[in-house]
Amino acid sequence: MRKLLIASFVILVFAAPALAKPRDVYPVSCDDLWAAVKDTLTNPHDYGIMSMSDFDQRAQFVVVGNLTTYLDSVALMAAGDGCAMKVTISEVGADNADWRQFHNRIAKSLARRQAAKPKPAVGSTGQL
Repeated sequence: MRKLLIASFVILVFAAPALAKPRDVYPVSCDDLWAAVKDTLTNPHDYGIMSMSDFDQRAQFVVVGNLTTYLDSVALMAAGDGCAMKVTISEVGADNADWRQFHNRIAKSLARRQAAKPKPAVGSTGQL
C-alpha cells in the first residue's frame, strides 16, 4: 500500500508541469500586444489598475465587481516572432471566468487595433 502511494505521488510530481497552463503566444510584437493590454485594463468598469510599467510591460490590477479582491498580474515577454503573455488571475473555484474574459477582451482590442492599422500601399515599379 505504501509503495502504491509513493508511486502515485512521484507520477503526480512529474505530471504537474505537463498539466500547467502554457503562456499564450500572440503572433504580434510585444508593443502591439502591450497597447491592447493597456486598452483593456483602462476600462474602469472591468479593471482597477494598481500598477503599470510601460518599460517592463507588466501590470498589476484587480477585477472590478469580485466579492473578494485579489491582486492579478500580466507580463509580456518576447517569444520568437511573437509575444508571450503570462497572466495570473486568482479565482476561487473551478470556473476561470475572469481569466477567459480577460483573454477575450485582449483579443477584441488586438483585433480592433490591427484593423485600424493602415495597410501598406502597393507601389508600382514604373515598368510597363
